[in-house]
Amino acid sequence: MLARLSAICLTVFFFSVRAVSAEETSQALEKRLQSLLPVKAKWALVAIDLENGDEIAELGNAMQTKLVPASLTKLLTTGAVLDYMERGASIGKPTSVDGSVINYRKRSRRIRREGPDIRKPDQLFGVLHDMNVHSRNTVARNLALLLGEWRFGPPRTRYKGARAVCDFLNTLELPGGEARIADGSGLLRENRVTARFMARYLVEIAKKPWFGRFRETLPRPGLEGTVKKIGYTDQRFRVKTGHLNDVFALAGYGFARNGREFAFAYIVNVPGGRAVDRGHSRGEVMRLLAGDAL
Repeated sequence: MLARLSAICLTVFFFSVRAVSAEETSQALEKRLQSLLPVKAKWALVAIDLENGDEIAELGNAMQTKLVPASLTKLLTTGAVLDYMERGASIGKPTSVDGSVINYRKRSRRIRREGPDIRKPDQLFGVLHDMNVHSRNTVARNLALLLGEWRFGPPRTRYKGARAVCDFLNTLELPGGEARIADGSGLLRENRVTARFMARYLVEIAKKPWFGRFRETLPRPGLEGTVKKIGYTDQRFRVKTGHLNDVFALAGYGFARNGREFAFAYIVNVPGGRAVDRGHSRGEVMRLLAGDAL
């Protein structure tokens, strides 16, 4: 009996030590990232294991805050376009992720009517790949306009495009009330998401039959596009950047040292200031997630 009791105690102690170690690792990671950010930064980082859906990193001082995602919005547009091409018109009921999300002021003179003909499947991948690798705002805006027109009929408007993207998001298992969609490119600050919402979105996309195509539209850090000089190189990662004067962000997919794949979202807003990633914190996020952080 005494031996059995000792074994139980040792088991409890073992798991207690592991819990403390994980907490210490998390605190060290958060402290490291905080040191690279502007003083006034509001930020959040969420990473989720693709195999079991467990959150394996949850850091930052704005975990519950809907942050401006900038060009991470293009990830939502990419998914909506691929899903439309896969399923035709059966996207779902015309509802939004958040009842107040589609805030739209019609400025028709600023809406470009021309755009890529993505109804041709052989052109679709090239268009999406170029858009995400180089963060083409005009392409993303036109794709959302086309999507809205196909879904709700002419004329093309930003409102219809945002509504079509929201229709697609509502077909996924995502946390409610954590996203606002205003346009397809991410230029508008009315776009708002939590880091958890974006990470969960990427997990849901990984379940789709077209996930391989979606993933391959994203650039590889250190090798191409907007992440060529991000301070980290790993061709296994596929990520998308976001940047405005007061925003920088990164989201996508990567692999930990133990070989498991994860989705992650990292969003930094600097209210009343300029967001400059001088310390390559986005590269540091990938390095830490790929190594000792998980």
